[in-house]
Amino acid sequence: MAQTKIIYCMHAVLAALEHHPENILTLFCQEKEESIRFKELLVKAKANALDIQTVSRVKLDKLTAASHHQGIAAKIRVKVALGEKDLIAWLDEPSKKPLLLILDGVQDPHNLGACLRSAEALGVDWVVVPKANSAPLNATVSKVACGADQILPVVEVANIVRFIKQIQDKGVWVVGTAAEAEIPLSRIDLKRHTAIVMGAEGKGIKRLTLESCDEIAKIPLQGTVSSLNVSVATGICLYECVRQRL
Repeated sequence: MAQTKIIYCMHAVLAALEHHPENILTLFCQEKEESIRFKELLVKAKANALDIQTVSRVKLDKLTAASHHQGIAAKIRVKVALGEKDLIAWLDEPSKKPLLLILDGVQDPHNLGACLRSAEALGVDWVVVPKANSAPLNATVSKVACGADQILPVVEVANIVRFIKQIQDKGVWVVGTAAEAEIPLSRIDLKRHTAIVMGAEGKGIKRLTLESCDEIAKIPLQGTVSSLNVSVATGICLYECVRQRL
């Protein structure tokens, strides 16, 4: 039997509806919700012949375990998990100039969701996370990601260091990030096959992971604050990739 989960908020539900309507089992709508966005979402749901249930605010609060659900939630099938082999096979396809994002142990679901949102917006092809020591892809992640988790392929790997070696063998240049690095990210060629590695909150990239990277770069900071939130840093690094590629 397929696993299911609850997602909520307008952007997350709409992303699932637009990209994987076949995975939506039930749509839960709050009573007396009449906004234009809400009505547009219902039109799309009815066009896909979805099971739509009208529920009270109290029931929706309980269903989502949240009070900021924007009057909408959905029970969806969990996407079939992709693995290392799927990504490696994709790298073998011709005419690819991949941009991968490797998140080495981001454990806060809000940070993970924000990273996924930036990744989808800035053209990342795949996101890679470790099977252990990473936030689960839950409803909070989906809400903060505005549904990017429904669009982007996210791969869990057992060993980040081993995975990095595999993609390096496929011609991917792996760039780690660290505050103590000497080279600014803007001086590294990101137009080639690239994987950007971001570290966990506080601790940064693990030592063995950092040693596996081809280059280590930094975001030059001008103020007195010594570091950035991982999701903010991720957005800056990915935008530099876009800037160079454009």
